[in-house]
Amino acid sequence: MAERRYHAVVLAGSPPDRPDPLAAWRGVSKKSLIPVAGKAMVRWVVDALQGSGRIDTVVLVGLGPEDGVEFGGPVVYTPGGGSLLDNVLAGLDQVQALDPQAEKVVACSADIPLITPEVVRYFVAVCEETDHDLYYPIVEEGVMEAQFPGSGRTFVPLKEGRFAGGDIYMVRIRAARANEHLARRLLEERKHYLAQVRLIGFIPLIKFLLRRLDIPEAERIAGRALRVSGRAILSRYAELGMDADKPHQLQMIEEVLLRRQGLL
Repeated sequence: MAERRYHAVVLAGSPPDRPDPLAAWRGVSKKSLIPVAGKAMVRWVVDALQGSGRIDTVVLVGLGPEDGVEFGGPVVYTPGGGSLLDNVLAGLDQVQALDPQAEKVVACSADIPLITPEVVRYFVAVCEETDHDLYYPIVEEGVMEAQFPGSGRTFVPLKEGRFAGGDIYMVRIRAARANEHLARRLLEERKHYLAQVRLIGFIPLIKFLLRRLDIPEAERIAGRALRVSGRAILSRYAELGMDADKPHQLQMIEEVLLRRQGLL
């Protein structure tokens, strides 16, 4: 039986009033357009999605044909703008316009160029093991540092250890707006995990500070707050959490991609 395929939403734009510092440093208008090992950053991500065999249509939010990126397969462009959540919802709206029967969507940022078709297949397969509204990968510190020493990622301390969040998700479309106000605030604080825990409540904050908050409880607390069922996926692939936010991370990523091509 053929494997199920999902539409994908790739967040590839930058707010015109808040240019990305890394993009400005590299002299391009959007981070997704930064050249990395011979391709625009977003091209690496789209290639991995389209090469996985698990993705149907790729919707690019905040990017257009005028940006001049050539892709190996067809893509659909949709305008971006506003907040991160606005861009996610714009992508989901485009998916529903293309396929009203679509139930779940893979969503990711355009700044994780180290993902491969194998990584995408792994993530989708693990998501399919259960029926939740939201799937979110986390990478244990030892896994991240073993593969990318000195990565500079932010690690959240939980009872089981320290974890970095990933940048690819699977989400049930109808659940995306379940608690839009809180989701918007959590995404605004996505780089500040203590602020995120504070938004969810006092008791979780105390447990977190005492290192007594574990992964299953964090899933339940976040799910209740967002009015969704959520699952954290402990990923064996550090690539899911290795995004390019700073110059040294971009350099590390480029070196890995060049080595994969036998050019370094």
